[in-house]
Amino acid sequence: MQVRLKSFISCHPATAILLWLFFVVWMMDKPPLILLGMSGLLTLGANRQVINLFLRYLRRSRWLLLVLLLVHAYSLPGVPLMPQFAMYSPSIVGVQSGLLQMWRLVLVLALLAILMARLSRESLLLGLYSIMRYVCFWGCSAKRIATRIGLTLTYADALMNESHKISFQQRLRQLSQPTQAVPTSDMTLEQRPFIWLDYVSFCSMMVLFWWMP
Repeated sequence: MQVRLKSFISCHPATAILLWLFFVVWMMDKPPLILLGMSGLLTLGANRQVINLFLRYLRRSRWLLLVLLLVHAYSLPGVPLMPQFAMYSPSIVGVQSGLLQMWRLVLVLALLAILMARLSRESLLLGLYSIMRYVCFWGCSAKRIATRIGLTLTYADALMNESHKISFQQRLRQLSQPTQAVPTSDMTLEQRPFIWLDYVSFCSMMVLFWWMP
């Protein structure tokens, strides 16, 4: 089976993945003003597909967001938010910090939704394969790893699509059962060279990191 790369974006898929990783790490310590600017830019770049993916990621991460808020609210000392509850009240500083971390995580989910909307599965595998070619120094096969990731994504999508039809216990039984092997030796990824836009993106990341560390 010849896997064709669909042209969802202009730059290389590996560049798109590296850009996502860069912004995930870069914005973790940025003030609210920078986060507000990123929120505005992400809103301008969103379409219906991105919004649907973002809402799906947000729904699946709702408990993580809640736990993140509670941990910050009750672990950081400060003035109680509700003085009448004394020691059982979350602190104002903790709530502010928790909301800020929730904001950052929501932006990460929004960036992920944009990435997944712009990349097909074949493009995502090509990007991961292109990156792993430069980091697999210990005898690991980049092509084999990319193939396994592709099979994992396919199986995970199938389970998620059936989530409204089966219970959680049935899903666990499916995961515990051995799955039928899928032949992957004939899977090939169409290579794609880096273009000028990729190098501009790399330079922009370095400039942004140097100008606003």
